[in-house]
Amino acid sequence: MKRINLLLKVCILFVAMTAGCYDTDVGVEWINNYPICGFDTCSGRDDAALGFYDTMTANGYTGRFKWGDSTAWSCDFEDQDVLSCGDDHNWVDTVDICYHADHGNIGIFGFGVEHHQCIVSASDCRWGDDYDLEWMVLDDCSCLRSGHYGVWWPTFENLHMIIGFDTNANDDGARGGYFAEKLAAGWSVKQAWWYACEQTQGSSTYAAIAGACNGDVSIYNEGVWKFGYVAPDPVPLAWWWWTNHGC
Repeated sequence: MKRINLLLKVCILFVAMTAGCYDTDVGVEWINNYPICGFDTCSGRDDAALGFYDTMTANGYTGRFKWGDSTAWSCDFEDQDVLSCGDDHNWVDTVDICYHADHGNIGIFGFGVEHHQCIVSASDCRWGDDYDLEWMVLDDCSCLRSGHYGVWWPTFENLHMIIGFDTNANDDGARGGYFAEKLAAGWSVKQAWWYACEQTQGSSTYAAIAGACNGDVSIYNEGVWKFGYVAPDPVPLAWWWWTNHGC
């Protein structure tokens, strides 16, 4: 099975590279089942990620990958300059926006199989340094917990934002579709994520976004490619910011 999955990944990567265009690309990974890593089973992580993917591609984005359960691998998010097994330059760093739906906690998010590990830590990642990634969505509990979000700062290598949650969140399969619909309607990333969380969470849940800035504060209210203003890459980096919102 792993040899077949690897072949599929190589074939899709070849198509992506020969297409010669990385300006409006999306990729998603999701996990419902954890036969090796042993986390609690989910039921809506596929719906959330694929709802996002399908809505973005229906509105003109190119879909680069959509891996789930045993084909969703930690190495797709890990940086090769940090870990020898890191392969983000072939996956998450080749898209503009990536959506991960699974379990999470402060500075970490999970996977169902060990390829190469069950948990990715913020310290394993350097996003945006290879190609393209502007926005990383972590539809996982508590990755951006208040008072602890600073663990993500080293991941910002041209990355604009990490979108996620301050608190725990429920396993709602509609969230990704809501988020993508509003992005495609021209809403800012922040407005669209707040809306998606309001539709799928209770008032005790807090969504959160962490971002980088090079002094151009417009990045705080930017949209995504094709549908809204996108600020220049935050280089050289001047400061980081974090905000949350009660759903």
